[in-house]
Amino acid sequence: MTMAFGQTTQARGPSPCPDCPACRQGLLSGLVRGGDPACAFRCASLETRSPIPRRWFEEHAVGFVRRGVLVRQRADAQGRVTAFDAAGPGCLFPLQTPEAMNSGSIPCGYAATDVLVCLCPRDDLSVAVSTDTPVAQDIIELQQAALERVVRITDARGRPGITARVSALLAALSDTLSPPRQRDLLPSGLQLRDLGALLGIRHETVCRALRTLTDRGIVERTPDGLRIVDREALDAF
Repeated sequence: MTMAFGQTTQARGPSPCPDCPACRQGLLSGLVRGGDPACAFRCASLETRSPIPRRWFEEHAVGFVRRGVLVRQRADAQGRVTAFDAAGPGCLFPLQTPEAMNSGSIPCGYAATDVLVCLCPRDDLSVAVSTDTPVAQDIIELQQAALERVVRITDARGRPGITARVSALLAALSDTLSPPRQRDLLPSGLQLRDLGALLGIRHETVCRALRTLTDRGIVERTPDGLRIVDREALDAF
């Protein structure tokens, strides 16, 4: 399937995509249907460093990341941006209502790597949640997982000392970036500036902290990405 930047396709049917994260986790069977009507989710793609289109927020309630890493942000009236979430394959990400976009803090974000997502229209989710108890329960579970990602990143941001912050962020990404599995290799497309944005520090500062962790044999830089070699030592910072 070839899609232009930010393009959204129509709903799929009659069978789910082979790499559907909802099917892989056994969730949202009332939305990711294997028959008639078709799957409620729409596929969309973003190229690396592309911003999340405004219409995603306006038209959809939630999204699933199928491939890549999506960074969520908020922007204030002065244009200052704060990154607070990184969603990888299998992660659900909420999309705020249009009313929320009229507040002093506007939801936004970007693709840290090439991204393929599945988006659920707001009306379809509303109907499913009100009529299908398993879907409602699954949405609560997935929203809790999304909140846990944000909490872990926020916790890392507040740690005392730069190396402790970077260590906590790497641990958080390892645990939450590709549920339900724990990663020991973070994707190569996730750059130092992405880590710095999530922590609110400069990428040069992240680089110095990673050098400390590398010198101690806790992490290793590889062509495929940043590898966590000693998780216990990483957690000890």
